[in-house]
Amino acid sequence: MIDTVQAQPEDRALVRVRGLTTRLNGKTVFDQLDLDIPRGKVTAIMGPSGTGKTTLLKHITGQMRGDAGEVWVDGKNVGELSRDALFELRERIGYLFQNSALLTDFDVFENVAFPLRQHTRLPEVLIRNIVLTKLQAVGLRGAASLMPSELSGGMARRVALARAIVFDPMLILYDEPFVGLDPIALNQVLKLIRTLNETLGLTSVLVAHELEAIKQVADVVYLIANGKVVAQGDPKTIAGNGSSWTRQFFGGEADGPVPFQYPADDYGQALGFKQGAV
Repeated sequence: MIDTVQAQPEDRALVRVRGLTTRLNGKTVFDQLDLDIPRGKVTAIMGPSGTGKTTLLKHITGQMRGDAGEVWVDGKNVGELSRDALFELRERIGYLFQNSALLTDFDVFENVAFPLRQHTRLPEVLIRNIVLTKLQAVGLRGAASLMPSELSGGMARRVALARAIVFDPMLILYDEPFVGLDPIALNQVLKLIRTLNETLGLTSVLVAHELEAIKQVADVVYLIANGKVVAQGDPKTIAGNGSSWTRQFFGGEADGPVPFQYPADDYGQALGFKQGAV
């Protein structure tokens, strides 16, 4: 049953997904998906490629709407929000993109300042102080004048994180934040995620595949496959819960509940063979 009772601000869950069903190009991505994102915690969303992890983030921000079900964020039904109310909600959500998505023609300072210039009329002196404060928080105030092409992968990810927190969001969404990072940069980003979550009172959602990294930063893990949550729990113990889903995903097994072959019609017919022919 879809929960239609409006969540109250004191509820433990900041994000509540109820009965979410989404179909794309004839494929069911979510099938009556239910999950809760607890306030003040770091939640990891994991699963095989193509299971809708990034799609779930788009549902949370209202970029996509399901065919059925509801997504609630801070007591608001995202699917029922007006355009203005949706934009207001998005200003309270930070988003870290897979490739950092820095503006290549702007230096580090202007990349972080961009949301402030687009959505506010703050005086320049206040914009400067906010930007430098956020860059200080990620350890890159000294890199304010550098261009994106001068940054390492880890530095670019940290600049993107500074931009994501420039509005002091209640919720921050990380889409594959660890991809392409060397061990030093990875540990720096992990420390930042945990520190910012605690010091700023954020709620964080990470889409990622790296279980060892997730163990260091997440409070809870959801494993999504076949359109549903197939496992959830503590990141340090979820891999050993004994289910075939966790065994295949965390063990990297080729055979299991997640098939190797994408659904298709009969192979012989596709090649033009007649039934019964040798």
